[in-house]
Amino acid sequence: MSIRIAVASRDGKFVNEHFGRAERFLIFDLKGKFLEERVSERVCQNGEHDESSFEKTAKLLSDCKAIVVSKIGYGASSYMESRGFELFEAGMPIDDALFKLRKYYERGEQNVSDL
Repeated sequence: MSIRIAVASRDGKFVNEHFGRAERFLIFDLKGKFLEERVSERVCQNGEHDESSFEKTAKLLSDCKAIVVSKIGYGASSYMESRGFELFEAGMPIDDALFKLRKYYERGEQNVSDL
């Protein structure tokens, strides 16, 4: 099974959506092949959120190893990391982000500072 990456994007070209406002996640394999789009409920509603909204997103993306977003808050980040996801903030084209993640996973590094 290949590694799946969930990307928060409004336009399908750039990583340009905040985790809490994402209404969809684009799912890619690590080689950059688009697999599917998954519709999500916004985690953040008027600046408020709760663990049940985080859990719905965690279930939706449960087969993904990493989530790539433009930004993610501390509470959401902590919750999703506790569920086993690796989180990356990357305001760049999706292709560039996937390329960097592929290199990161191929090298087996513990963190990626330049994503």
